[in-house]
Amino acid sequence: MKFKVLFFLFITLIGFSQTKKVNEEYDYINNYYQYVYQAQYEYLLENYQNAYDLLKTAESNCPLLKQKEINEPAVLAECALRLNKPEEAVHYIEILVRDYGVNFERIKKSPLYKDKNIQNKRYWRKLERKATKYHRSYLKQVDLDLRNEIFKMREEDQEPRINRDSERVKIVDSINDLKLRKIVSDCDCFPDEMFSQFGNSTIDDQFLNFTFFAFHINRDRSQYWKPIFLDLIRRGRAPAEIYGSLVDSNLRINGVYDYAIYNNIGPEQINDFENLDKRRIAVGLPPLQLKKDVQELIKKKYNIK
Repeated sequence: MKFKVLFFLFITLIGFSQTKKVNEEYDYINNYYQYVYQAQYEYLLENYQNAYDLLKTAESNCPLLKQKEINEPAVLAECALRLNKPEEAVHYIEILVRDYGVNFERIKKSPLYKDKNIQNKRYWRKLERKATKYHRSYLKQVDLDLRNEIFKMREEDQEPRINRDSERVKIVDSINDLKLRKIVSDCDCFPDEMFSQFGNSTIDDQFLNFTFFAFHINRDRSQYWKPIFLDLIRRGRAPAEIYGSLVDSNLRINGVYDYAIYNNIGPEQINDFENLDKRRIAVGLPPLQLKKDVQELIKKKYNIK
């Protein structure tokens, strides 16, 4: 398939080396994201060995992330279990519980982990004994004031847009932009559930979806954010889509885009379409056809119309 050729071309072009210098900063754009996107595709096709190998390569290059639509530790846990590596599966479940506050009881109830006869293993029982302690430790890391502030920013962002109050939108966007600058500076990351200080839905049944703020940064303020977003994405400190979202949202006025973030556009609405995938890969996004193929597989897997 075309995207597979692009994937291996990408790996060749970056001159990838698995040997890291001591204290070298991780580069997720060049050494992580593309492996993970390909792994997600293989996983959805139930090619568990391929998915496992690709994720293990990504993990050997950079510490695992837990991106919303991919959930790397969970996929690795399932692949390991299906490949008869139960102890390794528990290792990744432990990462989910310890580092991301995932509810262990919910994992226990999953048919996959009930049917594979893993819950009577010594290492599973050891994790079970630690699960409550892990969850308490996770909760202590969450900055509830910061989490509530972000939800307040979201409400303030939406209210004038719902009421079509354009002047109020400008005021709120300006205020929220200043708040976001401080949050990113203080935390060295973009607000996301990947990072424990922001918490997740196990705390208050609310999902922290903050990436849409990238669509509301106007052209003038985007000049401040572009290098920051790209640096955060490169270091695995932000969702990979925020740079492309920022750029394309400011190109809506022209109707011709650079990164094909929007799903309802054709090649004629994309600048220099032949080099689109090179641009997408350079900012941490998957090739466009791979993105579309994954979306179709997700719809099929979860019966989404």
